[in-house]
Amino acid sequence: MKEQYLEIERKHERLINIAIEKMKQSEDPKHNLVHILDVVEYIKEILETENSANKEVCIIAAYWHDVGRIQQHKGHELISANELKMEMEKQNYPTEFIEKCYKAIYKHSWKEEPETLEGIILRDADKIDFVGINRWKECIQKDCKFHKILELLPTLRKDILKLEISKEVFDREIGKLVSFLHNQIFDNK
Repeated sequence: MKEQYLEIERKHERLINIAIEKMKQSEDPKHNLVHILDVVEYIKEILETENSANKEVCIIAAYWHDVGRIQQHKGHELISANELKMEMEKQNYPTEFIEKCYKAIYKHSWKEEPETLEGIILRDADKIDFVGINRWKECIQKDCKFHKILELLPTLRKDILKLEISKEVFDREIGKLVSFLHNQIFDNK
C-alpha cells in the first residue's frame, strides 16, 4: 500500500509541491504544513479500509484542503477548492478528475456534509487531527488558545466522524493525546 501512495505522490508531485509551498506560508499553528502532513497520513490509514474511494483524489485533496486559509479563515473551503481547480486546469488535468478533487474539498467544514466518499474521508481525517499530538505540540509551543478545540471534542466522534475506521483512528489518537498531555502536565512541574 505504501508504494501505491508514493506512486500517487510522484505522479502529482508538481501539484502537491505547490500546495506544500503555499502551506509553508501559514502562520496558523492549527492549520499549517504539519497539520496537512498529518491529515495525509490519516487519509492513507482510512483508505486501507475504504477501498472504493479514489485514492488520488483523497491524497490531492488532503494536500490542498486548507490552502485557502492563507487568505481567510471563514469560507476557506471554497477558496481552497477553487485554487486547486485553477492549478489543475493550468496543468491540463482532465475535467472530470478536477471536479472530483474540487468536490472532495469544498464541503469539509464542521457544518457541511460532503457529497462524495472522498469528501467524507477528507473531512474525517481533517477532524481526527483535532486530537493529533503534532497539532497539540505546535499549539502548545506557539501558545494557542484551545477553547474552540475543547468545545468540539465531546461531539466530534459521535456527531462529526462518519466512517467506522475514522472512529477507530480517533479512539487511538485521543488515547495518545491524553497520555501526551498527562506527561506535559506532570513532567513540567
